[in-house]
Amino acid sequence: MHFGSRDRHKHRHSFSIQFVASSLLCAVLSLAPTQPGQAGELDNARSDTTVLLQSSKQLRIGIVGDSMAGDLGDGMQKLLRDRDNLEVVKLAKPATGLMRDDVYNWQRALKGFVHKTKLDVIAIMIGGNDRQSIWMNGRRLSRGSKAWLAEYEHRVARFMKLLAAADAKVYWVGLPVVRSERMSRDYRRLNQIFHAQSQKHGLTYVSTWETFVDENGGYSSFGRDLNGVKRRLRKEDGMHFTNDGELRLAHAVARAIGRNLSEIKTAR
Repeated sequence: MHFGSRDRHKHRHSFSIQFVASSLLCAVLSLAPTQPGQAGELDNARSDTTVLLQSSKQLRIGIVGDSMAGDLGDGMQKLLRDRDNLEVVKLAKPATGLMRDDVYNWQRALKGFVHKTKLDVIAIMIGGNDRQSIWMNGRRLSRGSKAWLAEYEHRVARFMKLLAAADAKVYWVGLPVVRSERMSRDYRRLNQIFHAQSQKHGLTYVSTWETFVDENGGYSSFGRDLNGVKRRLRKEDGMHFTNDGELRLAHAVARAIGRNLSEIKTAR
């Protein structure tokens, strides 16, 4: 028993030294220079997010959408983990979207989720799986065609109308740049629809595109974390996010919430 106690003490002492060393290393790395433009962006983001993190307001924040929304929800939970007054509730369904109600009916699911959870804030991130042709009334609508875009805009508007009716502040989170140039082009087009319809329905649109491009405006798996240190932000699939990427994504949404925190009603 005597020797076991001594070993445990040595282990605790060793762990303490490692922890301090790790903390010092993180502090040094956080001083690493950022690329031009990114430093100002991060500083502004930190300032706006601090408004939310230092608020005593009780908020229930819903994160809704596909697998990217799942990454966003994970990032928000990590970012706000020390804030007991800020609760994050997720409804994320991978491989779903607005074009295949037969796979997952988002209209019905959203109604039930909003009614059950009584949210103060809703952040939507969806559309990454919607690049597919569909059949309507016996007619095939090819992805990206005028008829397809008109139908997609109709579905987005219908979904936003339901969101606008919820007693919550709603943020529509745009799709990020991805590795595939073809997918990125399509995502830009979808983002244009999201942005225009958000304005029409009184939702706040949050762009994530600039957060994840490189200095040339293209895709990169790497970028600056919240401390300005270059890290891998995207997973090997060229689409989803690493832990650091999830935090950057969450930061974009937390920043938007912080900007108009005074507008959010919490009497529920």
